[in-house]
Amino acid sequence: AGLSLAAVAWLVWSLDPLRALGHRLLLVAAVGLALGGLLTWLGLLPLANVAKVVAATALGLWVAENLEHASWVILVAVVSAVVDIASVYGGPTRALLEEGPKVVGYFTVALAWIGYDIADGYTALGISDVVFFSLYLGAARRFRLRPVASAVAMVASFLVTIVAALCWEALP
Repeated sequence: AGLSLAAVAWLVWSLDPLRALGHRLLLVAAVGLALGGLLTWLGLLPLANVAKVVAATALGLWVAENLEHASWVILVAVVSAVVDIASVYGGPTRALLEEGPKVVGYFTVALAWIGYDIADGYTALGISDVVFFSLYLGAARRFRLRPVASAVAMVASFLVTIVAALCWEALP
């Protein structure tokens, strides 16, 4: 999962030039999300993962580009954390997890485990997590807030959460 997460982070990092698209990033996000859903339905999970990461990155970069002040990133972080906690413990995320793998697969990026088929052994990273990863990375680049250190810290936080989730259930 760590290697897969590093690949996701690299893909998000490499998509930064898409910022130049401005509001057309929303079109990229819509097409990527539709393609990700179709590819998930077809069972082509690695390709679906790429499409979902592109969609989430485009949306996150669009939001980052529309933040007027660096201080707004703090507000976004606080609000998103509260919403994520509420969603995982009693909201839409909990409802999705209770519906089972067929539904969850449309809203997650599957981080495969080495030695397992992607359908048999993986950790699911929510598309919203990728949106916020790209939003924070885009904001770090835009406002010159040490983007490399930010990316490394975010990947480390995802890994810690994944390890903790192996001991418990889904975590925000």
